[in-house]
Amino acid sequence: MLLAKLMLLAMTIIICVHVFYRYALNRAIRWSEEITMMMMVYMGFFSIAYGVKHRLHLSVNLFYDSLPARIQKIVLKFTDLILMIMGLVLLYFGIGLIKSTMNNIMIATHLPSAMLYGGVPVSGILIAYFSFINLVGRGQTPETVPATGAGAEGKVQAAEQTPAEGRADHD
Repeated sequence: MLLAKLMLLAMTIIICVHVFYRYALNRAIRWSEEITMMMMVYMGFFSIAYGVKHRLHLSVNLFYDSLPARIQKIVLKFTDLILMIMGLVLLYFGIGLIKSTMNNIMIATHLPSAMLYGGVPVSGILIAYFSFINLVGRGQTPETVPATGAGAEGKVQAAEQTPAEGRADHD
């Protein structure tokens, strides 16, 4: 996630400098929009992979919570399998997208347009890998994912509690 934070910081700085140049100096930085767009695409796709790794994506637990533990485990494995297939689909079509845009050039940076789409197959590999790790049981388990769906903040709060304090959602 450090990479996403650094990209967000870089995008913020580039856009602020661009706005200053445009309105204060009446000039524009030609490459700023293409570079920040590229960073946004990469940050988005890498964040998807991070969410798969830590099981942070939205889910509807209405029926899942009412299932027996054995069936819940099967549903979780099926979800991991589907996510792994989706990662491979992203990899396959991402490579095709890169091949089809390799000869196109972005106007301001003169970089191949394929660089804009490089995050698609890379995130596909990461999603497939993290899903596989979860599928074989070496990744996040339902016990390490907060039942409240609070995401990373819930995990941090749950980890900071001592066993004597317990968790409020299990009382």
